[in-house]
Amino acid sequence: MFSSSWRAGALLCSISLHICCSFQAQSTLGPHTQSELARILQWQRIFPLFAVDDVTTAEDDCSCPPTNESDGPEILKPYLPAMDPKYSVNGPVGEGNFVLSRSGPPTAEELSNEQMLKIVKIECSDLEVNTLVWKCLGYRFDEETESWYPDEVFPKWKEKFPTPPDLIGMKRVYSREVDQASLRSNQALVRSIPVDNKQSLKKHLMPLGWKGYQYKELTPNKTRRAQCANWLIFYREELFGYTVEELKERRRLKKEAEEKEAIQKDDEWKPPVKEVF
Repeated sequence: MFSSSWRAGALLCSISLHICCSFQAQSTLGPHTQSELARILQWQRIFPLFAVDDVTTAEDDCSCPPTNESDGPEILKPYLPAMDPKYSVNGPVGEGNFVLSRSGPPTAEELSNEQMLKIVKIECSDLEVNTLVWKCLGYRFDEETESWYPDEVFPKWKEKFPTPPDLIGMKRVYSREVDQASLRSNQALVRSIPVDNKQSLKKHLMPLGWKGYQYKELTPNKTRRAQCANWLIFYREELFGYTVEELKERRRLKKEAEEKEAIQKDDEWKPPVKEVF
């Protein structure tokens, strides 16, 4: 019989070999990838959460979780291509059934309910979700320089995020040092949705058969996808196709209507309150 220390050493060697081979296969990864891989190796030594084959390749980014019942959510795998700093400008988008172009402003076809359904059902990649939200926020991609620019970004958002943030967590590594920026940007996106538009997913996707996620199957990836889809529907219904001047006028009219309604409620007759001593 082999000792437990020998088995642990063999397992560590197999993990290291597997990840190194995965790294060599990704010839287009950037210079910072080695440090990210080293960090994954360190996590695997401390937390035996990922199995030997639990590193996702490009083909698995938008794969759906298995349909078999389980007592908990599907554990997501670290996604190596997203660790390349150039992935947001070089990664594939719009090559499958998800309608999307990296260049230009958003289109009505890109913002359809069918597209939103693909987002929440994980039938498109994390990069495609990010790219569509970036375009709606006003970031524009320059094909010549292969860079994103905040040409039409909302002023307050531009001040906080001059470059497009990762709203999903494409690396799928949820340690504080790696994931905090994605978490904060996603929270900022959610806060920008008015209260009246918080339930847009239920209104627009339930007719297509989507019943939402079960609590036990929630993961950060699914939660953030749903939040991005909800924001995209809000953008489509309230902001898409309007100029800045038109949006300001709509806001003014809405504010006047709310103030008028509040005055009417105050003028309504109310029965006197009987004082009890």
